Amino acid sequence: MKWSPISIVLCLHTSVPSSAFIPSSISSAFQVRQNKAPTNAGRTDTNLSMVSPGSIYRTAKAAAPAIATAVVAGAGLVKLLDRPSRTYGDGTVAKEYDEWTQDGILEYYWGEHIHLGYYNEEEMAAGYKKKNFIQAKYDFIDEMASLGGISAETDGNAKVLDVGCGVGGTSRFLAKKLGPNAQVTGITLSPNQVKRATELA
Repeated sequence: MKWSPISIVLCLHTSVPSSAFIPSSISSAFQVRQNKAPTNAGRTDTNLSMVSPGSIYRTAKAAAPAIATAVVAGAGLVKLLDRPSRTYGDGTVAKEYDEWTQDGILEYYWGEHIHLGYYNEEEMAAGYKKKNFIQAKYDFIDEMASLGGISAETDGNAKVLDVGCGVGGTSRFLAKKLGPNAQVTGITLSPNQVKRATELA
């Protein structure tokens, strides 16, 4: 049996002409065993498909423009997406969150949750205004957890990230609901909301 180091591209059963030139100077991690018995048309069976370094070079050269375009487009996309959308301060909603938190106006009217409430069919039929708005917000959290398949029984060790937590009402509710082994972290862009959430914790 004859062993020759070659470049291997595709692992398929194929055949190579017995006269194929395989330079012994090509280094490769693979070797292919060739059968001595010639098959039809003077070919020798091998277990792997082989190509010459020249065809690899030609393939790479032909693909180079597409690869270069993909790299440039990828770099441009990263540059576009990997930047802050706006700075914190005047003219942004962050300033309003700070002021509303400092004034206490949202907390006074909306409670600890600045989101809508949940009303089932029966409550809607009876008139949604008859339901306590603050309770509707807690029901909303429960409904979202239920839709997500989250419960204290199965997720008592959960790690939860509350993005846009406001003054932390939902974060605290989930922490109590999931139990002492759960880890709930709230993040907000408003320093005043962070301060108030810490006071309420």
